[in-house]
Amino acid sequence: MTHDRREFLQLGALAGVGALGVDGLGDVPIRFEQDADGETGWPGIDVRVTQAPGNTAHWVLPGRRALSEYVFGTPDNPRMTGRHWVDVAEGPVKAVLEEQTFQVGLPLEQRRTNEDESAYTIADVLTGYSDSAEPTEGELDLTYSDRQPWDTPGGPGDTRDTAAVTARFGDPAGNEYEAVLDHVIKPPFPPWETGGGVVTGTWLHGITGTGTPLMPRMFNYAALWGLGALRINGEVVDEGRVMHFMTSENVRKADSYALALDEELPLAEDERYLGRPHHTHLFMPPIKGTPEGPQTSPVPTAFELPSGETQPFVHFMWDQDTIEEVVVRGADGDETTVGAETTTG
Repeated sequence: MTHDRREFLQLGALAGVGALGVDGLGDVPIRFEQDADGETGWPGIDVRVTQAPGNTAHWVLPGRRALSEYVFGTPDNPRMTGRHWVDVAEGPVKAVLEEQTFQVGLPLEQRRTNEDESAYTIADVLTGYSDSAEPTEGELDLTYSDRQPWDTPGGPGDTRDTAAVTARFGDPAGNEYEAVLDHVIKPPFPPWETGGGVVTGTWLHGITGTGTPLMPRMFNYAALWGLGALRINGEVVDEGRVMHFMTSENVRKADSYALALDEELPLAEDERYLGRPHHTHLFMPPIKGTPEGPQTSPVPTAFELPSGETQPFVHFMWDQDTIEEVVVRGADGDETTVGAETTTG
């Protein structure tokens, strides 16, 4: 039996869709498209996610994160300290990780323990990976375009991955924000593996080594890292801001909006906030991209904290997002629907 190139492309495309997690996609339409040049070896995947204004959204506040024993171990056997990655980093990356080691681990001196010092309890540092949040407004139209499955040599912006973003949202004081993506990047933090800056159907955070371990290990339908501008109340307040979008399984609890621990995932439907299977996050850390490399730089938000300082990061949640469609490029076929009894292509 012989097989032509079209069959292999179709098989690769179907494998790519399977990696997205069919159970969580419900009845999301999937389209198979042949690239114009017909030369796409690895199937490119586009994932479009939206949320209309008026649906539930949250602005996340600074707070201390409960520590998972699965991720951080115990005082007798600590894990994920991040020290190794600080030691092997160089130049501007090393400087950022010295100040923000929680991007790759959590130093022992930033961990609280229980009375008999047999277990870690919470992080002794305020970050945006917290249980504290206020409801507010936001709208989203985001297309992740995954064109390469791994990070390649070259600068952070040397990638075939792209994205198109419209992301507007408010803070609890009523200020209006817009995150304006300029381009996708591959963050140069060891040991992060960002798949060219856009990844689909993968695991991030927790023990994965990619993204802060203060967030739980979660399945992501799609995620991106990029640089762009921040607009507040109609004015651009800064450019070159690092921004991380991810459409992930729901990791917020129904009764409290608290972040689940790794041991508690996946949450059952009645345990998830609003019962929804997924949601979309935007995180803008206190890091800015410069021609010399990343540098620590508080995000110039307009939201004043009780301390009198403005919040130095953005963590925003679109809680009622919709995965509109998945487009697999590099294979011929007709539109189909996940979960349908028959598919074509």
